[in-house]
Parts: sequence; structure tokens; C-alpha cells
Amino acid sequence: MTSELLSLCKGKRIIDVGAGVTTLVQSLLDREFQVTVLDISSEALQILSSRHGAGVEYKLGDLSSQLELGEYDIWHDRAVLHFLLEEEEYQSYVSNLESCIPVGGFAVIETFSLDGAEMCCGLDLRRYSKDMLVELLGENWQLLKSINHVYTNPSGGERPYISTVFQRK
Repeated sequence: MTSELLSLCKGKRIIDVGAGVTTLVQSLLDREFQVTVLDISSEALQILSSRHGAGVEYKLGDLSSQLELGEYDIWHDRAVLHFLLEEEEYQSYVSNLESCIPVGGFAVIETFSLDGAEMCCGLDLRRYSKDMLVELLGENWQLLKSINHVYTNPSGGERPYISTVFQRK
């Protein structure tokens, strides 16, 4: 799903937020993206660093707080937004997104859909519809594509998801 959504985006500088120990990084490097990964876990970043070395930029941070992230063409999130439950947390998320994606840039946001799980990894989730994501991002963003689908996680579990591409106006 991610590759299909990224094909709608222009630019090569991408930040994968909430990267964890994702296998997506190698795919992005193979497609000649300039990759930055952001995670709240220094352990996850260390694992990615040992796997990918100096070809990737690593950032430690919590998106529910204001961060200095730099500038990118594409923001990719498949693992953060749904864990932010308080309005101040997801408003900080949007503020961080807007601080690093200029007009014309893209946000690929993949999250649990309304019919998805209520918990993941023992944590409560906030589930989303297309309209909820449009409202959250606000008038500075245009929805280009929205797909409801079932995501199969690495351990084989199936999760109803919504995947979206937005462009900054």
C-alpha cells in the first residue's frame, strides 16, 4: 500500500515518523529516497542504524511535543497518529507535520480505521475515518487519495486501516 501511495508524491526527501524497526527503509533507499527516520525509541533507532548505517538520518523525538525536524518533501506515518489520544498530542503532531513539509509537499498517513482494533501493543488507539483525517489536518491540506484496506502486520495479524495521501496547499 505504501509504495502505491508514495507513487503519487513528488520529491526524494522523506521522513518516516514512528519508524520503529520498519523494513520500509530499505525499500525507500532502493528507490533512491533520502531517508530520515524518527522514533521515540533510541533502541529502535539503534537497530535501524546497525541495519542501514550512515545512509539514513536518525532522529529521536516524541511527536506529541514540538520538535525541530528539518524540511522534507514527504512525511510518512504508519505507526504514530493512532496512539495520540489527547487533543494537545495530535495538535502537536499536526504542528510538527506543518513545520517540516512546505507548500506542495506530501503527507502519507496510514492509521487504524473506524472498524479497526481499539488497542495495539496493549495501548489504546484513536481510530480515524477519511473525514476525521481531513478535519484534523485542516484547510492547509488537500486529500489526494484515501483507501480503506486490511493491513497484515509482520506477525500475520490483520488490521483494518485507512491510508491517505495529502498535499500541502
